[in-house]
Amino acid sequence: MNTIDYVTPRLKTEEGFRAKAYKDIHGFTTIGYGFCVDQGITQFAAAALLQAQIQERDQALQAYIWYKNLDPVRQSVIVDISFNVGVEGLLHFPNMIMALTRKDWSGAEQELLNSEVAHELVERYDALANILLTGVDPNANN
Repeated sequence: MNTIDYVTPRLKTEEGFRAKAYKDIHGFTTIGYGFCVDQGITQFAAAALLQAQIQERDQALQAYIWYKNLDPVRQSVIVDISFNVGVEGLLHFPNMIMALTRKDWSGAEQELLNSEVAHELVERYDALANILLTGVDPNANN
């Protein structure tokens, strides 16, 4: 075993887990296993958190057959949307989901572009809609 293997379970016990932010005994905003929000976050920790959140979203979406039947590029768009609006929020796109089920990429693109969030985050959702339409992610390292 290494240092990390020894200290991790001990810190989990000592710090305890709290899903919601709270003030610690020194008045600092804290969450999780004693993570001090007030001190900020490193890029390394933020990237690890992002990866964990992406995996949790993907795992939750695996419950939906329409999601499981999509190719990975289009699944990535669905994970992206759920990251922005939550899985429950994503389910408020029934017409887009029906289009995805039919593999009607043009219809899915239009339904996404017609959403309220697409009007709020135009650049982001234009790019996501294009990925749904084409099945190609221009930012992917192919």
